[in-house]
Amino acid sequence: MKTKTVFLFLMLSSLYTLGQSKISVAFIPITYDSNTISGSDAVIIQESILNSFVETKKFTVVDREKLSEIEKEKKLQRSEAFMDSNDVITDGISKGASYLISPSILGLRHTNTKKEWESMLQVQIKVLSVSTGEILATASVNSDFIKPEKIALDARSKYASKKEISEMTNRQNRLQKEQKHKEDAFILALERLSDNVKVFTSKHFPLTIDIANWDAKNKNILTIAAGSNIGIIPGQLLDIMNITEVTIGDKTVQRRQKVATACITKVDDAYFADAVILNSEKSFKKLRETNASFKVITR
Repeated sequence: MKTKTVFLFLMLSSLYTLGQSKISVAFIPITYDSNTISGSDAVIIQESILNSFVETKKFTVVDREKLSEIEKEKKLQRSEAFMDSNDVITDGISKGASYLISPSILGLRHTNTKKEWESMLQVQIKVLSVSTGEILATASVNSDFIKPEKIALDARSKYASKKEISEMTNRQNRLQKEQKHKEDAFILALERLSDNVKVFTSKHFPLTIDIANWDAKNKNILTIAAGSNIGIIPGQLLDIMNITEVTIGDKTVQRRQKVATACITKVDDAYFADAVILNSEKSFKKLRETNASFKVITR
């Protein structure tokens, strides 16, 4: 299982070279238990998941005309086992897409306490290869509020403006509040779910980015060759990787070793952003002095 995860990471991250091509995906219509979840709620949840992918700016979603073709194919198969097999998915299902995203609603709960409402959602998201039908990644994603990592909060307090910190704090507080109406609680749960779906996309579709420049005076400051056009945002964490080539038998493979963690401090424009090293391995300083080859991997 670990080998497949590493392979998926390398395969997906290799899609991001200079030019930052977007990944093309198609969505399989969401599945759910119609006895417990209404069709209208299912459509809203599907839209929320799809929009989460779009908002990351890393994906091109194949137009909706393809969705009807996918649905027809699923009805013909009449078996969830098909999605777990190695059968080749018909080319017409998602022509132009590299991956299929298959969401399922595992649960939707509305709780009323002291005249206030809280909604909780749980979905499963599968990523399938169009060419083979193989499941490349799968995870359960819920609408729990996930507090940002301490390292990100510390970086935010150092490098974000007071206005930015205030806006982020207010949003975090709002996402955790119970609501007077069930409809508002559901909307809030969708917003939290959206945040967590974006975390899913970051984990399974990481960006590999070139370093455009190292600051001449401060060796912990760098500029990356990516910006708002692919969803880079202030406060985003980055892994700095040392790239070397290793010969194994008659093959030469690329080896990536994490040597530092950085944080985006400023997005300059659509194509460039500034970052600062937050912590590093002992080898990082020596590697910098020898002009070693580095790449940046987004989290």
